[in-house]
Amino acid sequence: MSKYQAIALDMDGTLLTRDHQISAATRAALAQARAAGIKVLLATGRHYMTARPFHHELALDTPIICSNGAYLYDPGQHQILTGQPLALAPLTTLLTQIKAQQMGALFHLSDGIGYLSCEEHVARMRNWSATLPDHLTITLLPADDVASWLQQPIWKLELFHPDPAHLHHFMAQVVEPLPLTCDWATPYAVELVQPGCSKGNRLAQWAASQGIAMADIVAFGDNNNDISMFEQVGLAVAMGNAASQVRAYAQQVTADHNEDGIALALQRWVLSA
Repeated sequence: MSKYQAIALDMDGTLLTRDHQISAATRAALAQARAAGIKVLLATGRHYMTARPFHHELALDTPIICSNGAYLYDPGQHQILTGQPLALAPLTTLLTQIKAQQMGALFHLSDGIGYLSCEEHVARMRNWSATLPDHLTITLLPADDVASWLQQPIWKLELFHPDPAHLHHFMAQVVEPLPLTCDWATPYAVELVQPGCSKGNRLAQWAASQGIAMADIVAFGDNNNDISMFEQVGLAVAMGNAASQVRAYAQQVTADHNEDGIALALQRWVLSA
């Protein structure tokens, strides 16, 4: 019997290989963990619509921590269980500047993903969505009337620009003075959520609802938005492809996400624990 009761998995750069697949070895190791009574849940920066096909593939029965912890989504009930959307006042200020400075943006809405520019990102999602079963497809909403989106929850805002220097300048001049939590996904992309929202805090909320101590949870991740989980769980495992600042928060470092890092770590530190 493992001493751990739950496993929280980041997706991109962690659960998924470079071609956005779940390897056979990882799938088998997670099935073995679940058979041993360990709960498995996804904790991702993704919108629920781009996370649930993998939740479906793994046949999980847990909710998904989505949009960097902005909300908890239940695929079985197809509903957001709890969460904190972005506050209206900073969003209104930000949207004006996004348009003026021609930034690309993705809006995590309750009923789909809104987009402003971001044609390359949207094209990839649209092409992938076309390969999915009807009940798992992604709703993509062009920004015909961005002002109307302010009348509904916006859970996360992703900003893009092909020039990292321009994006950094925009962040320093426009975003940083606003009450928002920022996570850099890449030099070309930054993700904004309501202060207090993080994967770690949402994981702690879910764990408390299940009567599970954070010390009894294993978390896997590779990026800055995973640090909040690493700071709170009993076993934090960084992927081999994780940056040094992320590894610094982990107790263990496993193999690269393209080399079955999750499967190897589970066999070494969890299923034999």
